[in-house]
Amino acid sequence: MNPEKIERCFWLLFAGWLILRSLLLWAQYTGDTDPAATGEVLRFFSQADISAGREYALRGFWFKTVYGILYASVLVALLRFGVFSDLWQRANALAGAGTFRGDLLFILAFLLIIQLLSLPSAIYFGHFRETAAGFARIDFAGWLLKHAKAVGLSVLFETIVFMLFLAVIRWFPGRWPFVVPVVMGGFALVVTFFVPLVITPLFYNQQPLEQGEFREGLLKMAEKAGMSVKEIYVIDESRYSSHTNAYFTGVGSFRRIVLYDTLIKSHTPDEAALIFAHEAGHWRHNHVAWGLSLGALGVLFCCLAWFYIYGWLEPVSWFGLKGIDSAANIPFLIIIVMFLQLFVAPVESQISQFMERQADRAALELTGLRDTYVNAQIRLSRDNKSELLPHPFRVFWLYTHPPAVERIKAAQ
Repeated sequence: MNPEKIERCFWLLFAGWLILRSLLLWAQYTGDTDPAATGEVLRFFSQADISAGREYALRGFWFKTVYGILYASVLVALLRFGVFSDLWQRANALAGAGTFRGDLLFILAFLLIIQLLSLPSAIYFGHFRETAAGFARIDFAGWLLKHAKAVGLSVLFETIVFMLFLAVIRWFPGRWPFVVPVVMGGFALVVTFFVPLVITPLFYNQQPLEQGEFREGLLKMAEKAGMSVKEIYVIDESRYSSHTNAYFTGVGSFRRIVLYDTLIKSHTPDEAALIFAHEAGHWRHNHVAWGLSLGALGVLFCCLAWFYIYGWLEPVSWFGLKGIDSAANIPFLIIIVMFLQLFVAPVESQISQFMERQADRAALELTGLRDTYVNAQIRLSRDNKSELLPHPFRVFWLYTHPPAVERIKAAQ
């Protein structure tokens, strides 16, 4: 395939991404207008609940619409006009061509550009929107400190991933598409292992749930689910926001279920127990292991695609490709992944929704508290101002969890 056709394919991919993103944004803006769907929601929620969810979901809608296009366009422009190629050359001139230091310097500079381009969106949606919606409990300086720590961790992990990727290509020139998924899967496993032990304490005070009837009931429920859990942890989310949630993290003997302190404060013991049981369902069905395995499979597919089509892409000079094992390729790869990720999003979202339904069923089997489950879903949706009438197209394409009403009806 000649370079002109390859270049045309790139622009078609960019145009397709813009069209698909516009359709998804349109679906968010319109929501589900089916009167029957509205009637179902009103069985459990008030019109005020619907309005609150819509207002929160659409706050900053036009900012997101315009900023997303600008963000992608700037990245493509920086690639098209050789800015990233010049940056790569400067990094090699400073640190030495083809050296570990040159790759590291270029990757750090590129990731810094990405973070700077993302900063306005992070500030608006991470702080100002949360403050306007009444969720934020810290000022801008506090949010900025938390965001800086998150950015630092993100840059650290992404740099390690990129350096590992390049190293494996160089060490296993003929077999790297099959080695990379193994290495990346191992790295993901290590990160998952360290999340509760190292990363969570950087942001939260993490304490065991205090002794009492509630804790004993949760431990009995965990035992019934087949969970080898010795402790349940609570984090002080209330220092940052009023959002309520719980999550399951860790691997092996270091797996743990973590409850937000806001969840315990705003829910009845039975409701909190049900939400705990949902996380126990993720444990019962080994969803972390499945997630890591499916992620490794996705990496394998991407590596094989890059291995076979690289020769077609390299002749397009402004792509900035300098050999299949070069750090100079990273900006092009990131842009392509950003575009393609939106097209494959339904695969991820449907797998995630399937896992959430499994966890919901497990929660109901463990507790039998169907009415309480309904009340917990209603309270969670109200507390977090969930979108109660999302467009079905957007739910199918992007949602990691089934909508609240679907979960309530399934329980009934």
